[in-house]
Amino acid sequence: MRWRNGLWWLVAGGLALVMLIGGYLTANSGTPMAQNIGNLSLLAFSLAAAISCAAGARRDQESARAWWLLATAMLVWFSGILAWTYFGITRDHLYPFPSIADLGFVGYAIPATAALFLFPRPPATLVSRLHTLLDGGVIAATVLFISWATVLGPAYRSSDQEFIGQLTGTSYPVVDVIIISLVLVLGIRRPVGDRLRWFCMGGGLLLLAITDSVYVRLVFEGATGSTGSPLAIGWMLAFGLIAIAPFVPRSPKEEGDRHRYAVGLELLPYAPVVVAILVSGYIVVDGTYPVQLGIGLVALVLLVARQVLIVIENVTLTRGLADQVAARTAELEGLGAIVTSSSDAIIGCTSDGKIVSWNPGAERIFGYPAADAIGRDQGFFVPASAREANDAALALVESTGEGHSFETERERSDGSVVQVAMTMSPVFTDGVMRGIATIAQDISERRAAETELRNAREAALEATRLKSEFLATMSHEIRTPMNGVIGLTGLLLDTPLDSTQRQYAQGVKGAGESLLLLINDILDFSKLEAGRINLEMESFDPRSLIDEVAGLLAEGARRKNLELIAYCLPEVPQQLVGDAGRIRQVLLNLLSNAVKFTAAGEIAIRVHSVDVADPQGDQRSMIRFEVQDTGIGVEATDHERLFESFAQADASTTRRYGGTGLGLAISRRLTEAMGGTIGVASTPGAGSTFWFTLPLAGSQGVAAPESSLLDDLRVLVVDDNATNRLVLESQLGSWRMNTVAVETGDVALERLLAAADAGEPFDIAVLDMCMPDINGIDLAEAISNHPNLAGTRLILLTSIGRIDRDRLAAAGVSEWLTKPVRSSALYDRLMHLMTDTDAEPVPETVHSRTVQLQDAQYGPNPRILVVEDNAVNQLVAESMLLKLGYRVDLVGDGAEAVKATSHETYAAVLMDCHMPVMDGFEATRAIRGRGGAHLPIIAMTAGALSEDRERCRAAGMDDYLAKPVDLSQLQTTLLRWVGTPSASTPADVVPAESSATTAVPAVPAAPAPGAVVVRHAEPREVVDPARLELLRGLGADDGWGVLPAAVAAFLGAVPGDLAELREAVKRGAGLGDAAHKLRGAAANIGADGVAALCAELEDASRTDTVVHPERLAELEAELELVSVALAESLIGAP
Repeated sequence: MRWRNGLWWLVAGGLALVMLIGGYLTANSGTPMAQNIGNLSLLAFSLAAAISCAAGARRDQESARAWWLLATAMLVWFSGILAWTYFGITRDHLYPFPSIADLGFVGYAIPATAALFLFPRPPATLVSRLHTLLDGGVIAATVLFISWATVLGPAYRSSDQEFIGQLTGTSYPVVDVIIISLVLVLGIRRPVGDRLRWFCMGGGLLLLAITDSVYVRLVFEGATGSTGSPLAIGWMLAFGLIAIAPFVPRSPKEEGDRHRYAVGLELLPYAPVVVAILVSGYIVVDGTYPVQLGIGLVALVLLVARQVLIVIENVTLTRGLADQVAARTAELEGLGAIVTSSSDAIIGCTSDGKIVSWNPGAERIFGYPAADAIGRDQGFFVPASAREANDAALALVESTGEGHSFETERERSDGSVVQVAMTMSPVFTDGVMRGIATIAQDISERRAAETELRNAREAALEATRLKSEFLATMSHEIRTPMNGVIGLTGLLLDTPLDSTQRQYAQGVKGAGESLLLLINDILDFSKLEAGRINLEMESFDPRSLIDEVAGLLAEGARRKNLELIAYCLPEVPQQLVGDAGRIRQVLLNLLSNAVKFTAAGEIAIRVHSVDVADPQGDQRSMIRFEVQDTGIGVEATDHERLFESFAQADASTTRRYGGTGLGLAISRRLTEAMGGTIGVASTPGAGSTFWFTLPLAGSQGVAAPESSLLDDLRVLVVDDNATNRLVLESQLGSWRMNTVAVETGDVALERLLAAADAGEPFDIAVLDMCMPDINGIDLAEAISNHPNLAGTRLILLTSIGRIDRDRLAAAGVSEWLTKPVRSSALYDRLMHLMTDTDAEPVPETVHSRTVQLQDAQYGPNPRILVVEDNAVNQLVAESMLLKLGYRVDLVGDGAEAVKATSHETYAAVLMDCHMPVMDGFEATRAIRGRGGAHLPIIAMTAGALSEDRERCRAAGMDDYLAKPVDLSQLQTTLLRWVGTPSASTPADVVPAESSATTAVPAVPAAPAPGAVVVRHAEPREVVDPARLELLRGLGADDGWGVLPAAVAAFLGAVPGDLAELREAVKRGAGLGDAAHKLRGAAANIGADGVAALCAELEDASRTDTVVHPERLAELEAELELVSVALAESLIGAP
């Protein structure tokens, strides 16, 4: 619209300028000043036309060449008027004829003619081309006839001009005839949208040709200085029309009545004929009369031929028209029947929204008869709630010219609302949108079905959620009494019992532990079923992972005399990226099953790379974990059922071996959550191989050790187990050692002696302890006592936990390792063997060499750093460590721990996870990032769920202790990582190898989010008596121990902890940390109810669940009861 307004202002300004100049030229025609003004005006107008055409070429890429040629034509004419102006100035307005200026005035026709042909034209048929040819002939002949009568004839008959002058004068009308004919002929077939643009450009060329013809006629009549006369108005108007033509926009949708336009085009060739008839009365009968007569006859013949062609076209078009009309009528009747019989509503509207058609389907759906609907606005049955969406849909259809589908509501005649799916489509006629057709389908039944399906789905999800919450809640509620049963039974076993009583107590404890395992499995499974599982993708060492898993179940395998082997093939990357905790959980499930169901033979954990095809058929690398056993096996028909919930091979399996049947179901859920697959290959009576594959990324290949101490050393492996020999050969070969493996001790002696006699003795012999013909110690003695074999160093591999060191030394064994053999431990022992030949044989720990170097590094009483912000927890941890014979340092947060470990040497760190300033996870990462010797860091946290343990491992912690810390568990953990202090173990602390335990109830796990926690009304212990008894046994030997100090610290911190909780609930931040802090202190003092309530608050913080004030009130009431109970426990204390 802005372009059109600007164009009209430009036209108006141009006309005003032409009128102003024209008025001056009319009043002062022929004067020198008038001629100068006329010349300069024509220079300006012709140059403006050239510039405008050049701009049009840049704007209209489709017609760019045509506009460039037209711009060239205008420049050629400009050069002619420039020469003309020069003659006027230099010759006092006496213009020569002919002159060089005439070349420009005539020569412009050449590029102008080419330009007219280059403008795009619609495709033409053979008939339309013939039609155009006849139209061109008629127009050209009649224009030539007119020109001969008015200009060309007089120029030809002029006798006072020389030949050059006569030829020049004749060329003007010839060029004009050509230009006029082309403009008219090509204009007839222009597209509708280009009509106005062609009118401006063609009209300008027509006016230019006519003005030039008048100019030539005046020249032959003796007139000069035409540019200073009113004739200049014609030239200015001509160039003005050409100048505005490139800026006229195409408007195919706004062209008015196409019928009248078509009629006008058909009558256009007759216009020159009418003019020719009018000028025929002025024909001069002379020698040129036959020429003019011949031109007229040619025009007449062409005109008759054109009429004959029109008659033939009309006859052809009307032939069979009746049949076509009948066929079209039948077609329309068929379409009408479809519309009438359609069950959907079909409504037709005009472009302004008036309804013009309303089928029976619309009557049925909306209830309005057609007579009531037709003629009304289309929005009369649109409810107010859907009006905005309806208007938006109409606007979209009108603006884009495309159909639009949507779902909405319409109002019936009875006032009810019907749900409909509508499709609005534009209706075009001759390229112009004339209306909108709407199809509406009643979707009330579909919507009802969708609602019913959605409700059913929500009900199913709610049932699943309630089931998971019920399992989690019941499991949580059972944990507290079960922990009490197990703990109190452990205390009972510490008292004097006869054999029958001990048997019964041990049975109760075993049953309780089995039930607790079942509860933990149910908790894990309920979380997996509810989808509440988070994967922590971290880099981990797969070799260390399987060594750790094997170590956890090594004792169980050892008790059943099973050979337990764990190894990674060399192609497995040194570091993988994945959730190591979840992988460990799956491996533990599979390995514990293997140990349970294998009576004799071996169990092997194997990790290797495999290539599998993805759904697209491409190969990708996966890591495959396998647990192979020689157990009872599984029937092929039971393979798939094994991975279902609560499923085992048959009922007799459950009766004989026990178990919940959840382990493999959990393993499958975890594997699928990590993007992998799990399966089994098994033969009854021959054993099983349970496997799972995971897409774990990692660095390619395993880096070989840089040290060359082991390169090319000759090693003899002696083991009766083929799998063990294979694993040892693989491990030793990866360190570039030359390995020979044999099965028996006799063959080993033969090989050793033969190699010594050949001058290539074995440097090292790796001996298995348990072999059928001769055991490893006897074989070692035989090797050591032979003079030719004295240089061979010996390593013993054993499945027996306790070995006589003196006998090992006497047999010449330099090092010994407990099966399953860790790759890192074996490498350490080999390196130690080659660098320290006089070392005493030492046992293996989790980190080999730790215990051997313990006294040298830490002294007889290793120093432990306790990182804990709660005073009660500090007191309990310190007292336990002192009781076990360790030295203790205390710090209050992670930042202090980082500082302390940088200045002091500690054997281990007990690290609380949630602390102010810097928590335990961040402190651990800071210590690990510092490098240096490995410092064991053991987490202490009130979290009881498996994800808490995995988060600790992901942060770099080595082990995990759940609060409240159990004394026996603490001793076992420190023995694993630090070793036993040289001071004798106190009599009241039972060694970890014993079946007795001082375990007390652990902190109950937090229930699932939103779970309903069942509170029992029967009497209960507010404070755990076993925990109070434990605190009395720590510290001073006065019967009270650290209990008074622990109670004082706990009760002194309670007001501040409650205030912090209230502020956290009010502020909406910090609730988890505040609840975790109080939870740990309560667990250590034995206030299990307080700890459980804090666990719920902590879980609510994690899940962004709103905490109601009633929950805090319940916590405060519980704390009041605890305060009373603790005060009663101190009656009689000093």
